[in-house]
Amino acid sequence: MSDSSLIAPQPPFRRGPGGRPTRAEAERRHQALLDTATRHFITRGLDGVSLETIAEEAGVAKRFVYARYRDKGDLFVDALRRLIEQRLSFIGTYEVGPAPVEEGLLAFAEMLEVAATQPEALALYRLVINEVQRFPAVSRLFADKMKFGVLGSVTRVLAVYQTRGEIALEDAPMATELFVTLVVQGARGRALLGVPETPAEMRRRTQAAVRLFLDGCRVTAR
Repeated sequence: MSDSSLIAPQPPFRRGPGGRPTRAEAERRHQALLDTATRHFITRGLDGVSLETIAEEAGVAKRFVYARYRDKGDLFVDALRRLIEQRLSFIGTYEVGPAPVEEGLLAFAEMLEVAATQPEALALYRLVINEVQRFPAVSRLFADKMKFGVLGSVTRVLAVYQTRGEIALEDAPMATELFVTLVVQGARGRALLGVPETPAEMRRRTQAAVRLFLDGCRVTAR
């Protein structure tokens, strides 16, 4: 995983009248700090980098950091919050097309699977798992983003097919969790373990997962 995938080049910092940074400049410095912190936390872990190194590489003073965060742990949680939001933003804007339910859910499932198995997503997942004991806030953060981000958006997608009369869900939240488990968990587990899989094998497995899910909720003609 390249560092460039996690941090964009920052333009030179600007100062306002009197030498103090403008509000926009202060926010840009804050984003540079979060970019740098995220890159280091993902590639080196929480204990692999000092707050001093992060501040120096971000081009900000330590007092700038401490004006916003109590310590490296607080910065870590905020950096993860932003990264999780960035990684999940695509799912909130997903629009269901006119394709029949099996075709539409397959396309949606493949999108979720690809997103969950990207190197950055796997690195984020490892980091969260490794640090939840030390930082309960990370566990709550991840759970909230999953509940209101991923699961909420999947429920919204499934509701469209239910409204169309193509599926019937007795318990929408449970159906959502089962769909995500079938589609994402196995793929992510294999990716974490480095189990090789061809695109054809991935597609066949995803098709089987979608069909298994639909076997439990598809509305059939009488």
